[in-house]
Amino acid sequence: MKSNKYTLLGIITIIIWGTSAAFTKNLSSGLGPYTAAAVVNLIGGAVVVAQQLLANGGTAQYKGAPPKYWIICGSLFVIYTAASYISMEMVHTEAEIMTMVLIRFLWPLFTLVLTIPILNKKASPWLTASVAVSLCGIIIAKMGGSIHNPQAFLRDILSGNWMAYLMGFIVSLSWAFYTNLTKKYLGQKPVDGVGIYMIMSALILGGISVFLPEPRNFTPRLVWEMLYQAIAVSCIANVLWTISIKKGNMLVVVLASNFLPIISTVITAWMLGLSITLPVIIGALLVVAGTLWSKWCFAAKEKFR
Repeated sequence: MKSNKYTLLGIITIIIWGTSAAFTKNLSSGLGPYTAAAVVNLIGGAVVVAQQLLANGGTAQYKGAPPKYWIICGSLFVIYTAASYISMEMVHTEAEIMTMVLIRFLWPLFTLVLTIPILNKKASPWLTASVAVSLCGIIIAKMGGSIHNPQAFLRDILSGNWMAYLMGFIVSLSWAFYTNLTKKYLGQKPVDGVGIYMIMSALILGGISVFLPEPRNFTPRLVWEMLYQAIAVSCIANVLWTISIKKGNMLVVVLASNFLPIISTVITAWMLGLSITLPVIIGALLVVAGTLWSKWCFAAKEKFR
């Protein structure tokens, strides 16, 4: 029974993460992407660093990391944070928002793929096909009903909001690089620079926001969403996830996390009042299927080595 309780915490964490895209969209539109990213990360980073200092007894925990970790991973974190808010501010229609949510959740797939050049992992040749399946899911979600009509399909490609989608891919790729390089530079060292990176992101992006005409409409609703994003998504969720992995049924929790693209798509549509079309559902399922298949490609290679 105790294990089930901690497993439930993991499921709750996944649902909290699933709300992130909708809140990011609201905040980036209402405050401006740079202002929103700066305020959320300043609050979240301060909470994370305070918790780390209290729990670990000072700053000694940060001394074991090499300079490359702070410089390279820190830069990637700033890029990820900026792109995350900018990409959601750039999409406006239902199709664009739903497609962006799926692109943002390609990071588990890209993380696996990048373990090959960064961590020297091995995968079966089927990995290419699994990546293609996930990318087909993005295309189907974007093109919708025009996928079977060559002329309409080409028109949609040429008229698509591709700068926004490019920014979405930067979100996924920057987090994938950050995850793998953190593993490479730190190994098993008990160092966690996320709180410092969040504060660094807040200072850089906040400095940029001063020179931009962003709306900065700090309504009561947006202030609440800002606090939720900073504390619940950035802090509490990470703590709950760690507890669930250590004390709950890890297999169930990790398996459930693979369905984040579907969970986030449903939650985002509900929170923003958007409709979920059949192409979006099919696209989300293909993204999940491609990710699960890619994990099998690595597991199968390890099994038969």
